[in-house]
Amino acid sequence: MTQEFHRFRGSTFDDAYTLMRRKLGDDAVVIRTTHVREGGVLGFLGKKLVELTASAPVARKEFPTRSLGAAERKYANTLSGNLAPAPRTVPPAAKENAPVGSDETVADSVAYFRQLVSEAQRRIASQPAPRPVESAEAAPSPVVPFKRPQPAPNMTDVLRREIADLRQLVEMLVAETPGANVPTEYASHYKMLLDAGVSRKIAAALLAAAVRDSDREVMRNPRVFAERLANEVQRQVRVTGGIAVTAGTCRRIALVGATGVGKTTNLAKLAARYAVRERMQVALITADTYRVAAPEQLRVFANIIGIPMTVVNDAKEMASAIAAFHSYDLVLIDTAGGSQFNKGQLRELREMLVAGDPHEIMLMLAANTQLDDQQQIVSNFAPLSPSSVFYSKLDETRRYGTLFSMSAECGLPISYLSVGQNVPDDLVLAQSDIVTELVLKGRSTRVGTLYGR
Repeated sequence: MTQEFHRFRGSTFDDAYTLMRRKLGDDAVVIRTTHVREGGVLGFLGKKLVELTASAPVARKEFPTRSLGAAERKYANTLSGNLAPAPRTVPPAAKENAPVGSDETVADSVAYFRQLVSEAQRRIASQPAPRPVESAEAAPSPVVPFKRPQPAPNMTDVLRREIADLRQLVEMLVAETPGANVPTEYASHYKMLLDAGVSRKIAAALLAAAVRDSDREVMRNPRVFAERLANEVQRQVRVTGGIAVTAGTCRRIALVGATGVGKTTNLAKLAARYAVRERMQVALITADTYRVAAPEQLRVFANIIGIPMTVVNDAKEMASAIAAFHSYDLVLIDTAGGSQFNKGQLRELREMLVAGDPHEIMLMLAANTQLDDQQQIVSNFAPLSPSSVFYSKLDETRRYGTLFSMSAECGLPISYLSVGQNVPDDLVLAQSDIVTELVLKGRSTRVGTLYGR
């Protein structure tokens, strides 16, 4: 028997799973589950599908045989003895109530397939080079020459392919280990967290923490478990509590981020909140001179609410503007957006921030950005030393688990949530209970504008 690998796609997990069972039968094993996009243009507007990678045993094809002469039988017996199948290794039996993604279960599977790899390699190494066949002594009749028999066609290649497939299987199993011991009765909650955008690692850790030091029977109650899970999420959510302005001290705040995430609009929301509602002295500085008319748009807004605003083109002008506004309660700094991969732009931005010397640097991320892209953005902006994450475009998604996962993985607290375009209303101070509701329910009763208020 050998193993073959197949991929199946469907609109849901159940659709893909049904296709897998229909083609491969009950012996098929799901190796990996992921989300892909199919169709569209250059990866955009494609249909989102669930893709399963599955493995199933397949009987090896038999090659036709023919009668052998005496000398051929001697060589064939030697070869078959060297290629005798190794004792069959029995895979580890599935443990009853085995935890979802438990280290023990995955480790058993990995050990089993690694043993198969080792056995296949040993069988290849044990094949001897064919030796010439000696003719029988004092043969009464002339020796008839014959072609030396060859091993079964491509036998070595077949074994090498099996090793490659098994190695791939081991890598998949190791990659899918969530790193926590989550009992199977909580599998539906695990899937719910994944569907909400929470990473596998964080989801497994959340569930494990929720059931830790708890009575197993009590936790079987869905209401009790949901409450424990919500408490655990809220406990782990990190927020800043907003901009801390102290009387008699000038607080400088800078917003940074990629192009198009809404830095200027949300800077205006912050300015309106603190200048109009909090009655503080607020000043604006913009270094966003790349976008056409961007400074003028911000200047019009500043004039409407009656606060000063200045445009800077380099680090020297930034330092002068900071000195001019030293007596204000709050100075908000707008920066130019750009590609996170453009090291030259990031270097210029860093020089500007050094001159501005902000107390806080808020990295703005769009909530509708995929988690792996958010991780890349945070990594590329790390040289700027951001102090918090400011999430925009919450009204353009319903999967808020990425907010929690990103904050937990990068170690940055969440400062504010932008839920629309209205200035200054569509700005929410990030609070742990709000983020928890968004992650677990996909909405929050305290963020009405997300749902067409």
